[in-house]
Amino acid sequence: MLDFLKKNEEERENYWSILIENQWITSAIWQIKGGKVEIVASSPGTRWEGDLSEAVDATLSSCTQSLPDDFPDPSKTVFGVSSSWIQDGNIKEEYLLKLKKICGDLSLVPSGFVVLSEAISHFIKNKEQTLFSGITLGVSDQSLDISVFDLGKLVGTTIVSRSILVSDDLLEGLSRLTTSSHNFPPRIVLYNQKETELEEIKGGLNEIDWEKVETLKFLHAPTVEILDPSDKILAVSLAGGSEISQVDGIENMPEDEIRNVSELEGVTAEDLGFVVDTPNNPKISLPKFNIKLPKLPRMNLSFSSKPFIFGGISFFIVFVLCFLVWWFLPKATVTIFVAPKKLENNVTINLGSDLSGDTIDTSVSGEKTKSTTGTKTVGEKAKGQVKVQNGTAFPINLTAGTILLSSSDIKFVTAKQASISGALSPSDPGTTVLDVEAYGIGSEFNLAKDEILKVGSYPKAEVDATITANFTGGSSRQISAVSDDDRKKLLIELTEELTNQAKTKLVGQLSSEKMIVDSTIIFESEEEDFSNKVGDEATTVKLSLNLKFIAIAISKSDLTDISKKTLTERIPSGFVLRDDQISYVFVGEEEKDSITVKITANLLPSINTDDIAKKIAGRYPIVAEEYLQNVPGFTNAEFRLSPLLRGKLATLPHVANNIEVILSSEQ
Repeated sequence: MLDFLKKNEEERENYWSILIENQWITSAIWQIKGGKVEIVASSPGTRWEGDLSEAVDATLSSCTQSLPDDFPDPSKTVFGVSSSWIQDGNIKEEYLLKLKKICGDLSLVPSGFVVLSEAISHFIKNKEQTLFSGITLGVSDQSLDISVFDLGKLVGTTIVSRSILVSDDLLEGLSRLTTSSHNFPPRIVLYNQKETELEEIKGGLNEIDWEKVETLKFLHAPTVEILDPSDKILAVSLAGGSEISQVDGIENMPEDEIRNVSELEGVTAEDLGFVVDTPNNPKISLPKFNIKLPKLPRMNLSFSSKPFIFGGISFFIVFVLCFLVWWFLPKATVTIFVAPKKLENNVTINLGSDLSGDTIDTSVSGEKTKSTTGTKTVGEKAKGQVKVQNGTAFPINLTAGTILLSSSDIKFVTAKQASISGALSPSDPGTTVLDVEAYGIGSEFNLAKDEILKVGSYPKAEVDATITANFTGGSSRQISAVSDDDRKKLLIELTEELTNQAKTKLVGQLSSEKMIVDSTIIFESEEEDFSNKVGDEATTVKLSLNLKFIAIAISKSDLTDISKKTLTERIPSGFVLRDDQISYVFVGEEEKDSITVKITANLLPSINTDDIAKKIAGRYPIVAEEYLQNVPGFTNAEFRLSPLLRGKLATLPHVANNIEVILSSEQ
């Protein structure tokens, strides 16, 4: 018989339910009693990102936090998983290995698994006493889990990657499940762990004009509802109980069946950061440590018994000292990330009248080498001799450089001038032998003997040139060379590097109260030297560059004051503007004596961080994070504990003054 049950109750077996979603883990302990699943305790939804076993261990510890220390932990476990974990009715191998690791690390005995969407369908059927027909829509940051049910039967399931508009993603998912013979049930049930986000999604779905969605058929516009996040673990527990035994409902265990643990006198729930509801609501007594020192009776001790008594007293003193150290010395930093409201405004500021500006300058130099990408053809020209024949009756004069042209339009030039006498008869033309060379380089100029060439502008029938011997020596090859583009790119790259160096040097000249206006930075070249000219044969080209930079520096505090003046009237109630949440981007080119700046401010909720520290003092981080979800715009929390303890000792400091709460915007 268990201590926390009534004496007339027989012992009942306890089970774990562990719900694992893409970003959240929830757990519960339950029993089967009188044909119903009875919830003994449950944990809040806990966000997880790292090791799954550690996250499960943390949520199990949270679940048992309000139970007596001698409460026996269950071992048999029912897992609730997303449909993305399932393939052909079984858990995918990669996820099965994770569940086996969890069971091995935490000494759990797996009893089975349920798919969350199917468990929700069964839960609604049990609650409403009618088979569920509708669409379940599970929402995470990365994807949507869409399932369609008709009279309790699963019609189809699909996973859709999430984009900006959930409504578009839902329509895409339903189009995958469309059948020509059936209408979709006109009911959509949304679920995840963040009700605020679901309310926004619900609003977006209600704005859809379903009659204009031709690809999807509904009897009428679907109703959209939100499943309470706490109902998900109840659904998993009910589904698990239904597989183990015949159950027809689910309820919470009456509190009078759980033995309350004695409390410290004078310590209230409010002192521990919990909110006390009205007197008619049930109160959950939290376990507390009683550190009253017992009165020791005076005893006549024999010499032989003193070491044992002194040892016991020493152990007790050490225990008390360790407890006091654990209670009073730990410190923690809790960073609360919230989604800020953004305000933006472009402001033109006159330098001198609105804001004072100082001119600063610096010089930087550097070298950079870059591989060349240009190519160049080099080689030798073919050379040879031709016999020029003049068939006209008049002598002709050829200047040096006269063009000789082959039948394939290959050009040659004469090496020197020459005179050729006129023909004595048609069969006896005037002749001379000339040296010629190719017009260009390459082996294609190596023409064969006896090929006839056209001479200058003379008709080939009257004057021609015949190659007397094979032309030789023509050759060519490709080499790496410096191109104009190589030099331009090298100049741009080195200028960018020197600009970054110059900014660093300019900032180093300023005090922490000053900042540089980026759009005012200009430079002039003091020295520019390339190692090679365009066209030079080279595999690399080197640039040495010396630049002088000039910029305008302004006061940060003055710019902040101007920003506040322009934004103050636009700040909604319940939000505050902090100096460290204002950023500036200088846009466009500066005009004479003025600059244009884009001001962006992240407005954070107006929250009393001291009050939050009191509320979360002594809580486990996962429990504290559940409380912090009430902070407007809450997205995440980061806990840094010093020293870092484990197990049930790993609470936040019990002294609120030892907790530093930082409010930061989610980037």
